[in-house]
Amino acid sequence: MPMTATTPEAASGRRLFVSYARPDSEAVQRLVEVLRALHHVPWVDRELESEGGKPWWDRILAEIEACDGIIVVLSPQLFDSVPAEREREYANELGKPPLPVMVEPVTPDILPRELSARQFVDFTRGGPLAGAMLASAVAGLPSAPPLPDPIPKRPDVPSSYLGDLRDRVRAPALSLEEQIHLITELRLRLDLERERQAVVTLLRELQQRRDLCHATWQLLDPLLKDVRGESSEPAPPGDERPAEAGPASGPATPTDPDQGLVTPTHRTPPPGWYPDPSGRHQLRWFWNGCWTRQASDHGKVVDDPNF
Repeated sequence: MPMTATTPEAASGRRLFVSYARPDSEAVQRLVEVLRALHHVPWVDRELESEGGKPWWDRILAEIEACDGIIVVLSPQLFDSVPAEREREYANELGKPPLPVMVEPVTPDILPRELSARQFVDFTRGGPLAGAMLASAVAGLPSAPPLPDPIPKRPDVPSSYLGDLRDRVRAPALSLEEQIHLITELRLRLDLERERQAVVTLLRELQQRRDLCHATWQLLDPLLKDVRGESSEPAPPGDERPAEAGPASGPATPTDPDQGLVTPTHRTPPPGWYPDPSGRHQLRWFWNGCWTRQASDHGKVVDDPNF
């Protein structure tokens, strides 16, 4: 994604849009300082960070339309940034000449097609040589053509990938297939250190859903134990072990997966699926200190209004 900087435009300088991934902000700041020293005018979206949404995105697209070229800041993080991807695609449609500048080592084979055949500037170490290479590369950029007429359709405002996953985890209803797809997508994000904690939180939210299926729980429970090193609390929906009587003060705690027993407790258990005290169903959802109408038989959630 880019960063903004307001600098007076030098007559001999080129107006350059800087597209980058947010974790690379420090490296981008050093790059921007060198570009300014070379009398160019880099545009980065730092001043717009607090805005977000459509005004932020409209300003970014307007700067791409007005720029003489686009600096693409290469790093492993770049390929996780949806905004940066849409910036590159839009700049390519407009014919804006790209200049790849590497701030962290990347494998050339994974570069987007429009960048893979271009010579990039190695800015991983900085220093006078990197500055000289950058100056030469910017000077060698071809002139940007006039904007197409009509101008291509502007790309939609990119939404946060994790925000989309959060909305799906909190959807009113999820089928078994949707639950499994969510686990698969969230599991892939666990390898990204900066997203790990948020992903674990979403996995635990998914675990607390009333309509969680037994097959989903079988995938989710060991995953949470692995990433957090702790046991997930609710018993799996559809667990077919016989329910044992819980304490008079509240529902039984979840069935022990290893012993098949229910351990009584006198504290209010957390929300989750527990053996149905009425005996009409295998499990019943316990929420906010109360039994609910949601019951489960063999992993299928049913509504029991007469409970």
